Amino acid sequence: MKNLKILTLTLLFVSVSFAQYNPNAEYWITYQYTPKKGMTAKFESAVKAKTKIYNKPDNPVYTAIQTTGELSENGRYERIMPRRDIDWFMRDNTVEGKYWMANVDKYVQKGEGPYVWIRVKELSINFDKPTPSKYIRVNTRVLKNGDNSDFWRYLRRRVEVLKKTSPDIKYTVFRLDSGGNANTIRIITAYDNMKKPQGETNNGAMRAIYDEMYEGAWQDDFDKYNERLIEWARPQYNYTLRADLSTSN
Repeated sequence: MKNLKILTLTLLFVSVSFAQYNPNAEYWITYQYTPKKGMTAKFESAVKAKTKIYNKPDNPVYTAIQTTGELSENGRYERIMPRRDIDWFMRDNTVEGKYWMANVDKYVQKGEGPYVWIRVKELSINFDKPTPSKYIRVNTRVLKNGDNSDFWRYLRRRVEVLKKTSPDIKYTVFRLDSGGNANTIRIITAYDNMKKPQGETNNGAMRAIYDEMYEGAWQDDFDKYNERLIEWARPQYNYTLRADLSTSN
C-alpha cells in the first residue's frame, strides 16, 4: 500500500503538467493537511526538515496555518508553492515526493491537493514581491456555469477602486486551473498589520469611490456579481504564515 502511495504521488508530481493550458501563466500549487491527533508536533518537525532539505529559494514553499473555522481547531495547514512556470512541471520531483511519503505522510490524517491555480495578474495589486506576508485572508467563490462577465466586471472595477482607496493593499485573484471545480475563484488579501489589512493608506470609502468612478453602479454591479455565485457562496478564512515551516528568503 505504501509503495502504491509513493507511486501515485510520484506520478502526480510529473503528470500534473498535462492539465496546463496556458504556458505563459504564473501557477501556484496548494496542498492542505490535517495532522493526526496528538502528532502535530511531529508533523511540524517533519515538515520543517523537508522544507530545509528540498525547498530552497529556487523551489520555495510557504506554510500557513488556518486560524478560523471548524477545521482550524485540530490544526489545518496549507502548503503554498508560489510563482511556478510551466517548466517547473517538467522537473523530476520523484526524490522529493518519496521523502515526503516516507517522513511526513505518516503524521497526516487528511491531505488534499495538489490544487493548481493561475494568478490573474490584471486583478493583482502589489503582489509581485516574493516575500510573503504574516497574515492571509482567503475568500473563495464558486461560479455558476454560463456567462460570468458580471462577476469579472465587478472584480475589475473593484481593483481600480482599491488602487485609489488603498494603494498599498496586497491583493490578488486566483482561478483554479486543475484539481477541482474549474469555476472556483480565490480572492486573497495579504497583510502584516492585523489592524490595517488593507494597508496604511485610506483614501475614502470604497463604495463611495466606486459610485464616483462608475456613475453610481456599485449596488447594481454588486448584486449581479453575487447572482453569479452558487447559492451566494462566500466562505472566508484567515491564515497565519508559519515562517519556521517555510522557505527562508
